Amino acid sequence: MGLKFHKILVLAGIVIGFLSVIVVLAGTLLKNSVPNVLAPEERHFAFDYVIVGAGTGGSTLTSLLARNSNGSVLLIEAGGQFGLLSRIPLLTTFQQKGINDWSFLSVPQKHSSKGLIEQRQCLPRGKGLGGSANLNYMLHFDGHGPHFDSWRDLHNLSDWGWAQMRSFMSAAKPKIPDMLEIPRRYSKLTEALDEAQAQFAHKDWSFRRSLYNIRNGMRHSVVQQFLNPVIHHSNLRLLPDALVKRIQLSPSPFLQATSILVGIKDEENREKEFSIEIRRELILCAGAYQTPQLLMASGIGDVSALNKLGIPVQHSLPLVGQNLHDHFNLPLFVSMGVTGPSLNQNTLLNPMTLINYMSSGTGPLGNFGVLGNVASYGGSESPPYGITFFGAGAIDESALMSISNFKGPAFRALFPRYYNASQEGFVVISSCLQPKSRGSVGLLNRHMRRNPLIDPNYLSSEEDVACTIAAIRSAVELVNSTAFATLQPRIHWPRVQECSNFGPFERDFFDNRPSDHYLECLMRHVGLGSHHPAGTCALGSVVDSQLRLQGVSNVRVVDASVLPRPISGNPNSVVVAIALRAASWILKSELQAGDLK
Repeated sequence: MGLKFHKILVLAGIVIGFLSVIVVLAGTLLKNSVPNVLAPEERHFAFDYVIVGAGTGGSTLTSLLARNSNGSVLLIEAGGQFGLLSRIPLLTTFQQKGINDWSFLSVPQKHSSKGLIEQRQCLPRGKGLGGSANLNYMLHFDGHGPHFDSWRDLHNLSDWGWAQMRSFMSAAKPKIPDMLEIPRRYSKLTEALDEAQAQFAHKDWSFRRSLYNIRNGMRHSVVQQFLNPVIHHSNLRLLPDALVKRIQLSPSPFLQATSILVGIKDEENREKEFSIEIRRELILCAGAYQTPQLLMASGIGDVSALNKLGIPVQHSLPLVGQNLHDHFNLPLFVSMGVTGPSLNQNTLLNPMTLINYMSSGTGPLGNFGVLGNVASYGGSESPPYGITFFGAGAIDESALMSISNFKGPAFRALFPRYYNASQEGFVVISSCLQPKSRGSVGLLNRHMRRNPLIDPNYLSSEEDVACTIAAIRSAVELVNSTAFATLQPRIHWPRVQECSNFGPFERDFFDNRPSDHYLECLMRHVGLGSHHPAGTCALGSVVDSQLRLQGVSNVRVVDASVLPRPISGNPNSVVVAIALRAASWILKSELQAGDLK
């Protein structure tokens, strides 16, 4: 009896300890509403700098201007604070379709997405301080120099090569301890990748273990790195839960933005509108979907399209909303015959998982499960492609179907062991790093509270199909190499009914060389976008080389919409670098005018 009672006390102590830690953690993560908010009586004030969007670009730029400018700064954001889930890496996915996600859907896709409901892709975008930097998977990318040089050479952007961007990319990289690199001995999969690097040294492949914007097991986004340190500065005000609805341009003496119209809804969902005057610059950081949406809703864009919607034209810029690009992925599930360990439901429900995370910020909860990447940057004969290794064995059907928009049969074909809570394995993701397909962002009507029409137009270029097939073939070569042999891997080629004429046939499970027709059919049915949208206000066509809107002297765009071509990796750090560079131009102008602190 005494021993039993002792066990109960120990168990109770553990439970109370857990609850105490959770309460402290929750209090830390959920405390504070947005500070330094613009008061109602101030809402007719003018500001020197008005920044629209508190995502990666907006948070970074706000930090530099609040620290170093003598001007007043207003940061406007359509959402509020992110909550607990945004700080715990593995729980990132569960934020999608929540209050901090715009939850956009693409228009029905013509060339892809046939295994998705209505052939529409889910397009998550962050809504709140930090924007998509608080919703993404936190992966850091240092950039690939030759691809920046292609901006210079192909788009006549003489000052946007790698030589000009290298120092800003370096400054954008968080310093240790604000980064987490997945250790070599994290799992059997990372060890296999390390061995494969030596085995394939003769290839032009670049091997990298994942580098995360994580500190002590917690997300370390632009909010922690840039925005929070300046959030109480006297020259800064924030305006959360506010939607910018229109930009007003003045044609005299030259075209410039003079004010913006802002809408805020009260507790009864009634909207109050008011104007904010712009003294120096309006800086748009609303992202690749909503920056062009705001411009077009303001009458800045293609004249014929604006006329059809009855929007008064303020400025003709035909290429606003064009050139949308994004990476496109084909995931393949690979089961393992050994204990990885890999992410599965049993691992997540294991008390040690929580203990390790609470005590040291380590284990599955402390990263997103993307363990490494292999890239071929290509040459004259082969296009650049990437292969990503996601260490997940059992994929929860209800969770992933909800955020991916999969039809049930397509999901189960892709992840045939979804029902096995203890399944060990990984997902190998193949993608083209420099896709040629281009889409667009348009308007259904002029109201900013209606979602834009987003058409990524995935796989409209046959070159992207060939590039993705090359990535898949290389992924198979890696998985079937001697470096991976100890994992006892088995590639589960999806049995998609619409692709059955092309495979998989029995031999495909033994030689792992299914036909190109089958692989193309797969990617057109179960391929998914990477959530790396960019290009809709591109350098050289919509904005000039200093990111100023063509023909409008005091409006800049500082977000992923300015990227003329895809980034050969995750774009978040590149947007930080671009914002740092934009801040240097703005502050230099102040210095020349004698206004700098």
